[in-house]
Amino acid sequence: MKNDVLHPALISNRALVASIIFVAIASSAIFLLSSAVSAVNADPRDDAYHYMKNGIDDQLYNEWWYFNGRDGDTHFMLTFLLSDPDNLTAYRRIQVQVILLQNGQIPILGSHQSRGFGGDRNSPMFDIDKNGFYSDQEGRIHIRGEVEDEATSELFRWDLVYEAAADPWYAIPTQTKTGQSGWMKWLVYMPSANVTGSFTIGNRTVDIDGTGYHDHIWGRFPLNDPQFTWAEASNPAKNFSLSYREIWENRTEDNPKAYLGIQKEGESIEFSGGQVKANYTDYSEYAIDNATMVHPARYSISADNGDWSLELAVGVFESIPTVLDYPRPMPDRLDLQQLALLQGTLRSKSGEEYVFEERGFSGYSSQLDLLRNDGV
Repeated sequence: MKNDVLHPALISNRALVASIIFVAIASSAIFLLSSAVSAVNADPRDDAYHYMKNGIDDQLYNEWWYFNGRDGDTHFMLTFLLSDPDNLTAYRRIQVQVILLQNGQIPILGSHQSRGFGGDRNSPMFDIDKNGFYSDQEGRIHIRGEVEDEATSELFRWDLVYEAAADPWYAIPTQTKTGQSGWMKWLVYMPSANVTGSFTIGNRTVDIDGTGYHDHIWGRFPLNDPQFTWAEASNPAKNFSLSYREIWENRTEDNPKAYLGIQKEGESIEFSGGQVKANYTDYSEYAIDNATMVHPARYSISADNGDWSLELAVGVFESIPTVLDYPRPMPDRLDLQQLALLQGTLRSKSGEEYVFEERGFSGYSSQLDLLRNDGV
């Protein structure tokens, strides 16, 4: 067991409650697609705001838009969250969270909570006070916002533009059971993107001209219910992207559901369900709330859809933990946002071989109380 780079001081910062990397999604009815078949087509309305009050589990409604990116040794993650929009549970969350990592520097984190929001049902657009994003006529997504750095209270601002470098992957286009109860949809709207713009921390500006990713989750389900592992990487210059998600509906489940999508050189390749097998080979540990926790630090994935096979290794090299608090007796949620290296070989039935090694992002989520009691 090894220790990856972890920042334990950030764990106790419960203000950053929505590390919403529950981006891994499950399905009980998965369509199995061949390498030459695209997923359900997606348009800007699919990346729009979806909440409609209907009186059926409205208190369980959750929706979030997740963005990440990197430029050299600079990495960043942004999440816009809407949870229980009508505050039926009295712990509604309308917030934005941002994390900026630079090599050799202390992570910069900030979040903003609000009582109101604005959304568009026809295109990607969401506003939380001074924070939000919108899509222009060319389909680029503009993201802007400002929060306080949690460590220094300095003003932390960003202004970014995402331009898609790959077609959307609608991994779960229909309502699909997830967790103990509920349903969810998952859209990888930008499996790969070119990202430009800047972050400003106090009087210091960090210019960005790099690679990004954006996906979108919505549905009715308890946020602190399922467990997830996920990873993604992309390289617009090579016309390559990979997205992976795995979910356990409960702690005793033997066959977690998995989804894996690859785009290379204009071709879409998908694996799901029993076509995907993960093997967790190495773990990292750290202390939180007087307990030692472990999480997957390295794992391998084997996948075969009959037309293509994949051997993939995911190695985590940095983790940023945050906690989503819930009132007792409900369990809290621990979420790790991670930097990772993805290495793999893709082989076609006809003998074509594609080898890749890309830096990317990964994540691991679980109920914190379960981790305290059992480990993973």
